[in-house]
Amino acid sequence: MLKERYYESCQRGNDPERVMYFHTDLNGCPEELTDENGKILWECSFQLWGKRIHEVEHIPIQQNLRYQGQYLDRETGLHYNTFRYYDPDIGRFTQPDPIGLLGGLNLYQYAPNGLTWVDPWGLLTYNTMSGIDGFQKHHIIPQQLKNHPLLKEAGMNIHSIKNVIYLPTSADAHPTRTIHKGSHYQYTQDIKIEMNEIYTRGKRENWSQTEYKNALNKLIGSERANLRSGKTILNKNSIRIKGC
Repeated sequence: MLKERYYESCQRGNDPERVMYFHTDLNGCPEELTDENGKILWECSFQLWGKRIHEVEHIPIQQNLRYQGQYLDRETGLHYNTFRYYDPDIGRFTQPDPIGLLGGLNLYQYAPNGLTWVDPWGLLTYNTMSGIDGFQKHHIIPQQLKNHPLLKEAGMNIHSIKNVIYLPTSADAHPTRTIHKGSHYQYTQDIKIEMNEIYTRGKRENWSQTEYKNALNKLIGSERANLRSGKTILNKNSIRIKGC
């Protein structure tokens, strides 16, 4: 159960604030709205991809929240999803992914499974990137460093698409990219050292969040280029054996 303050629309902006409670399904989609006494004020049932089946308003109220990050446009029936619109009738976005193929090969996909996966910004992240045969998804800033203070200072989600790259699992899958096969302890330690240096400098010079973010993005961009060219070696399996 998620407790939130519910504010009426602008037309009712002078009404007093009321405390209401959202009751959601597994993926966070609201199914009921109750008052402080547990009385149901609104309820709705949905199909798997968010299409409304049956909606009941027990008091005059419009509850327009849908999947996480989505807001129902009752005139069109589409869900506003920050960067694009989602159509619950077909379970797909109506515009292509604004980050292009970095988000996966399917530019209109919401998520592989609408019950347990979410895309609150309308932008695919690591967990919703499509799998590609012969490749693995690699975190440029390793997941082991998810609690590093630099990420907090930069306001970055470690699963952001900008921190993920597809790497081949063998030399046959791609001619240049670093081969990703097995763990990579030393790589993680090397990245940690660079992050420590950025964080220390930022604290010393009293950086703003933007400055931290720019420095971190520069590190990620540089390492992405090295992974694309094969310059970075993750472990012994990353070494390409050249023929005679």
